[in-house]
Amino acid sequence: QIPFTLTENVATLAGLMPDGSLIKDLRRIYFTQKKDMSKIYLFRDLLLTIFCPSNAIFVREHKNAFEAYTNSKTLAHFFHHVLDIKKSNEETRIPRWIFNSPIPVKYAYLRAAYDMEAYMSKRLYEIRFITVDKNYALDLKRLLESVNIASIVKTRIGGTHKTIQYRISIYGKENIKEFGKIGFSIQMHKERLEMALSKYA
Repeated sequence: QIPFTLTENVATLAGLMPDGSLIKDLRRIYFTQKKDMSKIYLFRDLLLTIFCPSNAIFVREHKNAFEAYTNSKTLAHFFHHVLDIKKSNEETRIPRWIFNSPIPVKYAYLRAAYDMEAYMSKRLYEIRFITVDKNYALDLKRLLESVNIASIVKTRIGGTHKTIQYRISIYGKENIKEFGKIGFSIQMHKERLEMALSKYA
């Protein structure tokens, strides 16, 4: 629909995309999850709600994971050129428009991103986000700062292939309380965050 508004739903969709991809020839958009089918349906439903695409959105099991995808060249070009979503052969970054958006839109992006790759530590003192992309980690740190949350980026070796990863850590009573305004939607993470917030109340 024109005019197109960069809403919280659009920010949520953008926040999911680090677990998705635009094929480099911009002919397909896909999103993959190994365990959480609810995110597959969220991705599909957001595409339907925001864009009402004429192309079908397929959901399938593929290579021990679940995948949602659509073969829409028009939508893929829109994602890349308007929403600033990177192609599969480009480095993951936060879309530039997110940084200039209202606070609720920033929260929506962060909530979606943190649901994908973050968790509250068992001892309730740290919120950890893991990524293999250095500049994406630095983007997250910058975006968190814009909503009054301080974080630290650390390098570590981890994952199946023991590669360099980047951990964005949120510590401290005030920072965790501010993150409470963003929150998690995954139940286990949500419960741990609520326990931490109760501890700091």
